[in-house]
Amino acid sequence: MLIYFNKVECKLSIIDKVNMEAIEDFCRQVYYCDPYTSMHAEHVAELMAGLASQMCMSTEEINLAFIVGLIHDIGKLKIPGTILNKPGKLTDEEFKTMKKHAEYGACMLTGIAGAEAIVPIMRYHHERYDGKGYPEGILGKDIPLLSRMLAVCDSFDAMTTNRCYREPITLEECIEEIRRCSGSQFDPTICDLFIDFVRERFGFMMEVASC
Repeated sequence: MLIYFNKVECKLSIIDKVNMEAIEDFCRQVYYCDPYTSMHAEHVAELMAGLASQMCMSTEEINLAFIVGLIHDIGKLKIPGTILNKPGKLTDEEFKTMKKHAEYGACMLTGIAGAEAIVPIMRYHHERYDGKGYPEGILGKDIPLLSRMLAVCDSFDAMTTNRCYREPITLEECIEEIRRCSGSQFDPTICDLFIDFVRERFGFMMEVASC
């Protein structure tokens, strides 16, 4: 299924020029701080570009989606390693600290030339479609389009890769979880498009179920 999203839907200014040296420097810092987060960011960037292509976005928008995926977790540079790499469940206070990474990342980009369009995407990528996310509890299409896309791509890679606190789940289990969260955590239209993209990319067949 392909859906064409026009400029009104996106509500994004396409980035003509981003200071890529600054972006690459952030990526290097993340790698030396936490190689897992760096690898995760590369995976999410590829997923974002693939999903943007599935949604028939322009080349510039696909490039923007890739860059957003690549740097979406740079705010974790400001999270203590004892929290970031904790093998067990975070305490309420630790989770409160961890949740600040989205705002930290947005603030880190405010001084980067050409990154103006990325800042709100970074800030709101942990908002939920039902308004129960953070940091501001905005909901539905008030959440930037690329933030809604990033929420799905980020969760998919987090669920299907090994983490210090849990084992990965299977591809099929992950897709079922995304379906279950369609309309609550995730934008339902983006869920459908993402599932189509994943099925095509990984070349497996699944029984089609309604969300």
